[in-house]
Amino acid sequence: MKWKTIFRSMVCAAAAGMITLCTASAYAVLTPESAAAYQGVIDDLAGRYGSTRVAERGTPNEGMYLGLACARLIDFDNDDVPELYCAYGVPSDGRVHQVLYTYDDGLIRLNIPEAVSNFGADVSPSTRLYTGLGRAYLVDGHEVMNGNEVRYLTKEGNEMVTALTYIDGTAAGRQVRQVNGEEMTPDGLKRALNTLTLHMTETEYSYLKNSGGMDPVATINPTLEEIRSRTVLFAEPATARLLIQDKRTADVKQGRIDVAAYAIHGNLYLKLRDLAAVLNGTPRQFAVGWDGESSSIRVRVGRNYVRTGRELGAPPTKRAAAERAASTLLVDGTAKTPSTYVIEQNHYYRLRDLAGLLGLEVSWDANSKVAALAAVN
Repeated sequence: MKWKTIFRSMVCAAAAGMITLCTASAYAVLTPESAAAYQGVIDDLAGRYGSTRVAERGTPNEGMYLGLACARLIDFDNDDVPELYCAYGVPSDGRVHQVLYTYDDGLIRLNIPEAVSNFGADVSPSTRLYTGLGRAYLVDGHEVMNGNEVRYLTKEGNEMVTALTYIDGTAAGRQVRQVNGEEMTPDGLKRALNTLTLHMTETEYSYLKNSGGMDPVATINPTLEEIRSRTVLFAEPATARLLIQDKRTADVKQGRIDVAAYAIHGNLYLKLRDLAAVLNGTPRQFAVGWDGESSSIRVRVGRNYVRTGRELGAPPTKRAAAERAASTLLVDGTAKTPSTYVIEQNHYYRLRDLAGLLGLEVSWDANSKVAALAAVN
């Protein structure tokens, strides 16, 4: 199958040479939590569909980008939280798909069309975006010349809404030209579109290699670099001094147990298996395993923990780089996402998050710097 492309001119000539990250708000920033979640999305797409490549000559999708082909951070609604837009080519169906995520105390997939637009009467996969003035639009249009509707999509709250629709094509043998359902002259249509995007920058990415326009692949590395800049910090060496108590009797399982840990932003982070070893033999003991179906660590509360021999090692002695990770624990069948960092090639979880997942109450003695863990019920 041969691909025909139809390109529109750029509003701003300077934008044509840009390959760096561009957001609708100059002040939109990633948090470590949102950066880790977005990294998880990119890793998942690359893992499922492969890294960027071009379909070989003689194949049905000749010249089309396959795998992860575009990744941009864009603040669609000026709330200082950038959204993550990704496009990826799927060889099995010969289409380029798209997804859009935001972060609001967790990852949220926003509702946009599954396939990227073509803006013409033939297949021409491309993404068109307008950014600037604290707003962004993702333009959706398919078979436009045949009278199909074009939508300018933007974000309000955690929903995608339509800011404007237009039709400019031939339907049922006659020319149709409308804006938001109202008949328009050619000049009226042009004015309406120009007014909506006044002083904004238009960017169009084509998913056909060497066919003109801006290269979507050039967006990926700057986005990954921005995400990494928000997910990597330094963790300080620490020791979690724990007492395991019975809340009803105030009995202590044994004396103070010291567990290797790191301190990040005033919170203690430790390994899951170290905590499992400490809690073994108590009502809140838990087993740790791997759930292949969900690709998650499985935690089963109340079950005996089988030690590997590598638990409760010596505490760290120096600070180390900590990279925020998008980690999921399957706790008794329910997916949980505690705050997690990868430090020295190991996952470390925030103690208070793990305690909450296991039904433990944490009390802190500032004088002795000991954390007491007690079952809530």
